[in-house]
This record gives sequence, C-alpha cells and structure tokens, in this order.
Amino acid sequence: MSTTQKLSPQVYAQDGTPIPPAVSREHLLDLTRDAYEHAGTHLERGDVDIELAEVADKAACSLLRDRWNDDFPIAAYTELLTAIAALRAVHGFDPTPTAREVLDWAERLGNQLGEGLEGPTSRCYVQFLDGPYRGAVLAVPQSLRMGDMGPAAALTLPIAWGDTADPGRGEVRYQRSPAADRGTWLYRLDGDVREDARPHITVPSAPTEGGRA
Repeated sequence: MSTTQKLSPQVYAQDGTPIPPAVSREHLLDLTRDAYEHAGTHLERGDVDIELAEVADKAACSLLRDRWNDDFPIAAYTELLTAIAALRAVHGFDPTPTAREVLDWAERLGNQLGEGLEGPTSRCYVQFLDGPYRGAVLAVPQSLRMGDMGPAAALTLPIAWGDTADPGRGEVRYQRSPAADRGTWLYRLDGDVREDARPHITVPSAPTEGGRA
C-alpha cells in the first residue's frame, strides 16, 4: 500500500484564507456559448454580452406588461432576471436589473410623472397601447384638486435603443385617451419613435467597497 500523501490543490493566503482557483474569462464565456449552442443559437464570445442584455430587456418589459395579471406566471420573469443578473456579474459585464429593481424603477418613474402636481393626489393606473411601452402598466399620481380628472394629458418617458456596444438614449411622448377604460387610463404614442426603442430601465449604483449597496 502506498504511503504517499495526496497533495491538496487548495492554495491558501498567509493568513490561512483559502484562495479560490483562477478561472479564465474566456473559459466562462465558452461555457455560456456552449449552453446557447445546445439551444440552437450560435454566439461568438463578443456576442454574449449583447445576448444576455437583450434577454434581460425582454424579460423586464414582459414583467411590466404582465405583473398585474393574476393568472400569469410572473415567477418565470422574476427568476430569469435574477439568473441573467447573476450570470452577467460572473462575466464582469455591466449589470442588468433583477425583477425587484424593475418594479422599484417603475414605482420611481410613476412618482416622477406626477412631480408637477400641486395639492392632494391619489394613485391611478395607466396603460400604454403602442410604441416602446406597449402593454406596460404604471401607477401614477393624479390630482384631486378638481375632482377625479385623471392623470396628466401627456406623459414623457425614457427610452433606450441599440446594444451594449452602441447604446442610445432619449424620450418618448404619450397622449392620454379622453376617458378611462375599466379604471385604467389609456395612452397612445404621440409622434414617431425608433422601431428598436424600448423602456430605459436603469440599474441602481454598483455596490460600494467593503459591502453591498
């Protein structure tokens, strides 16, 4: 029987802290590409960032559209957004939002749309029928000064286009329909907008040094 001791591959720092093994970024990218290849999608290494960002955009917009539907499986969007955010962090890509961050962003946006209102307000729901925000529902303030007159006649919302290598930013304007439909105020696109425009959903600042934000 051999008495030779097996050497542990684990390496330790001087204070005894285990040092994780180094994994090349190229290897991680190839693992992701392999997963997409199994699904029938071929990606070059430089395409992984763009592909993951596009998936996150689609899931975030779908969440904004379907989160008010009781019969829709929102868990799929929630888990997908978390998985994409984690995968992008592993690759060192710019962050994309989790579902919680998408909903927080939607709440902040709704509040901002009513910042110019004076006096008492209440919450109402608005839905966008076309354009980059098609199907999305937001809760926004409405003024109670002159009775239940509904939210603003026009809303201006942030949009984005392009990809992570060539991003574009801008705004889109929506015009309100005369009356609410079953308690929801409807808005239609006012003017032309790029076909590839989408809601510009921002991500909170990166974690500060020494801990998470």
